[in-house]
Amino acid sequence: MLKKYTLQNKIFTQCETFFITNNFVIIPLLLQESEWLRVTLHKWLDDEDCPEETNVEIRNVAARSFDQSLLEEQTDVGEILLKMARELESISYQESFHGAFSSANAAVSLIIQRIEQL
Repeated sequence: MLKKYTLQNKIFTQCETFFITNNFVIIPLLLQESEWLRVTLHKWLDDEDCPEETNVEIRNVAARSFDQSLLEEQTDVGEILLKMARELESISYQESFHGAFSSANAAVSLIIQRIEQL
């Protein structure tokens, strides 16, 4: 199924893989998007199960990973997801309801929802 998206006056098409247009990488917006992900993911994690200290680490690592992906002009959401999941593996989930991949998946789902709303 093909979908057309418009972002900053550029049209791109989704077919099996979701891509973020390179115009999304503008430094002031990058900082804004990073903070948005940090706040939104933390709220989602707290609402999903219960507030826990690990959620602070998860949101910080996920936001930093997303920043790095955008700075590297990575536009493939699948690649962003895998990179974020690998980086989230550095956190101890021993006392958490979440895991590295589920946290990365939640973060990327939130990112996609945000892009679709633009």
